[in-house]
Amino acid sequence: MHRAIIAATQQPVLNSLASRARVEREWAVAAPVSAKPGWHFGVFEVDTARGELRRSGIPLKLRDQSFQILLALLEHPGDIVTREELRRRLWPSDTFVDFDHSLNTAMMKLRDALGDSTDAPIYIETIPRHGYRFIAPVSSLPPLPEQRPLSGSMAIPPAAAMTTQRRTSPVMSFARRHRTLLMIAAIGIPLLAALATLALRNRHVGSSTYRDGKASSSFRIDSVTTARGSFRNPAISPDGRDVAFAWNGGGGDHWDIYVQRIGSPQPHRLTYISTGFVDFPAWSPDQTQIAFTRCDGINDGIYTIPSIAGSEEGPERKLTGTSCQYDYPTPVVWLSGAQMLMIDRCPASGLHALMLFSMQTGQKRCLADFGSEGVNRRFSYALSPDERTVAFVPSTELPVCELYTMPISGGKPFRLVDDNSSCDDMMWTPDGKNLVFVSERAKFHLLWRIPAHGGQFERESVYPAIGTFSKDGRRFAYAEQANGEPRSIWRSDLAGAGGKVLINRKLIATQFPELDAQPSPDGTRLVWAERRAGMEEIWTGGSNGENPFQLTHLNSYSGTPRWSPDARWIAFDCATPHGNQIFIIDAEGRNLRQITPGPNQNVVPSWSRDGKSLYFASNRTGRREVWKHSFGSGKETQITTHGGFDPFESFDGQTVYFSRFDEAGIWSVPAIGGQESLVLAGRPQLLFWGHWALTRTGIYFINADTKPRARIEFYDFASRRITPILLLERNAAYGQPSLSATADGKTILYTQSDPQGVIKMMEFQP
Repeated sequence: MHRAIIAATQQPVLNSLASRARVEREWAVAAPVSAKPGWHFGVFEVDTARGELRRSGIPLKLRDQSFQILLALLEHPGDIVTREELRRRLWPSDTFVDFDHSLNTAMMKLRDALGDSTDAPIYIETIPRHGYRFIAPVSSLPPLPEQRPLSGSMAIPPAAAMTTQRRTSPVMSFARRHRTLLMIAAIGIPLLAALATLALRNRHVGSSTYRDGKASSSFRIDSVTTARGSFRNPAISPDGRDVAFAWNGGGGDHWDIYVQRIGSPQPHRLTYISTGFVDFPAWSPDQTQIAFTRCDGINDGIYTIPSIAGSEEGPERKLTGTSCQYDYPTPVVWLSGAQMLMIDRCPASGLHALMLFSMQTGQKRCLADFGSEGVNRRFSYALSPDERTVAFVPSTELPVCELYTMPISGGKPFRLVDDNSSCDDMMWTPDGKNLVFVSERAKFHLLWRIPAHGGQFERESVYPAIGTFSKDGRRFAYAEQANGEPRSIWRSDLAGAGGKVLINRKLIATQFPELDAQPSPDGTRLVWAERRAGMEEIWTGGSNGENPFQLTHLNSYSGTPRWSPDARWIAFDCATPHGNQIFIIDAEGRNLRQITPGPNQNVVPSWSRDGKSLYFASNRTGRREVWKHSFGSGKETQITTHGGFDPFESFDGQTVYFSRFDEAGIWSVPAIGGQESLVLAGRPQLLFWGHWALTRTGIYFINADTKPRARIEFYDFASRRITPILLLERNAAYGQPSLSATADGKTILYTQSDPQGVIKMMEFQP
């Protein structure tokens, strides 16, 4: 009898509670403004104050209806948001639209922005004939303060609270306003309400479970660094308290190695490099030293330095020399047992290969050495947590993904991934069971996961980027690009060649990197390379970049476009499965022709002034030299013999000017071959091989050693004098061609960027 009275008393209250919760939930979904400042999931951030969706810090264009759908899903992670709830949020009751079509279109645009799909969703799951559900792990930005449960309610585990914080708000809000009503059933209702709340909170928690067996799904993300500038390649110390990284000091093109204590606002500078580049810090097992790679064309090698702040002279110690790939630092890993993994040329073949270096004997052993001379050996690799297996991609510049694993002790490489999309950086999960890698199989750089023993790979849903783990796997550090300006094309108009700058302005600026703009011979059009379509492709437009039109659709890296003298054709290089090759295409985007055959690297083409030949650089002799291809006979003739790159013929057709890939300076040689002469010593610097432009009276070039940023200067043929022209407002785009000029020297085009980044820490709760 007593139980019957309690049950009879409870039922109306529970019905009222459920009804009120449903009403408040529907009102919350329909509300157009979110109460939270933002969310973080994968590589994306949502800023509700600015109304922005950002991918790796870069704002994406997204229609308001698609953005409102995303907000509704993020406000209720793991819950089904019905199509009717979305209709009330997007369209008032007096608005007449084709609801189904409009909602489907808005959802399609949202999925396109996220790179998501309906067949294998990573973020948004479709519930047929009902609605949608956000299934990826979500964290608030910034982290919300801990919420205290109401007195008498059941405590909720942190993992559930993190991903479903909003779920109890209607119930708790109702409870606070109706304490008198709830007291009618003081014995039964608190228990039942708590159980109902717990069940509500714990629904779909598995969708955000941390799958590597080292930590729970509860995590927080904090910024380690707060200074301006660009950061890269963080490495967590063995005790998990410090992070080493490369930083450009807040701006400019000079990088150094820094260490910062987690929780401390200030980094400590370890290196003081005046020229060249340093990168890829690696901690010693005892945490007293940090190794890094240095490339300056003179003292290339692996160095160590104490892991405390040093002086300007720096106690750097060179461990061994190395051959820098593309004259840029390569990764180094410090193993236990006084060994290091590094990239160097294998003595047997002379090709870049993965090497095991003994610090005790100084000997190097090639672990992986395969591929032809024609394939770029830009290695990417990662060591397993137990230091027994290394995963690697032998070349990150091919339009295919070849991901291998092999034992450190030696053996035959096991091909883990064989995919028709290029791939790049990778890392192991803390338990060593999976590999996470970057692939362009969805046209954009996205993370994918595959079991270390092989199998199907899927979109990564736990980690937002490639990074580094602490020894216990509970801390994960990574570099993230924040709001900054991607590479964009600028134009300066001058009074004359080498004269005063009259106008300097940004010419082409989108959310996608752009570079290597070249004016047509008559100055009415431009051609440039841009990553708007997921891969670098060739684009053309008016003299100010107006009316852009995509010329190539090769879905593979394409760059260094050059006009023919009659402006009817454009030559460029493109990555193929057999190495980079030279192509031409007409100015309307038709009649694509491959000019050079494989398997060599044939790159950076330019036209002879009569339009009958193409100059280009090739490594077919074992080093990069300038060659000349005749359209009439098909014959190819070697022009340089001591190294050559990025060639341009003089306007009288008698001389070829060129830079060198692995040496600073500009040289000249007769167009028929012969004596090579130095024109400019030490300018442009290493890695800036494409930062110069030939005019009738002289050469524009970038001096990367000026402070605080690089400067464009002009070398006059007649006087042999150098005149400063323009100090860049932002950073020069090293490693890529970035300067061109009209024949009269009155207009120059160049690329600059303002990269801003941050080192972030993802910390998993036990």
